[in-house]
Amino acid sequence: MTADNIVDFSVDMFLIFFDVLSSPILIVMRLVRWVINKFFVNHIKSFIKRIVHWFMDNRVKRLAKEQSILRYYWWLWLLSPIILLVLMLGGALFFGLWEGLNIGFEVFEQEVK
Repeated sequence: MTADNIVDFSVDMFLIFFDVLSSPILIVMRLVRWVINKFFVNHIKSFIKRIVHWFMDNRVKRLAKEQSILRYYWWLWLLSPIILLVLMLGGALFFGLWEGLNIGFEVFEQEVK
């Protein structure tokens, strides 16, 4: 360990210590961001990878049967408008609940004051 490493380490520790003392919420926010990043990114990646591998595996089966994409995935073509509608309605429901909760919390805070 050289003197440069010790100085770098000391400065980094001072900056972290100063950061923590100036705003302790940063530790909590960094932990929350790390957990969300780890959970969501890993799950979203694995979900997309499963979909891609499902299509890749079914491509082999489809080519073995000598079927076209439209004939092999006819059910997906028919259900895609319904799937999109369900996703849009789910997003609208989630957004509505989120806004409703925000309005409710604002009213509650005004009543408490």
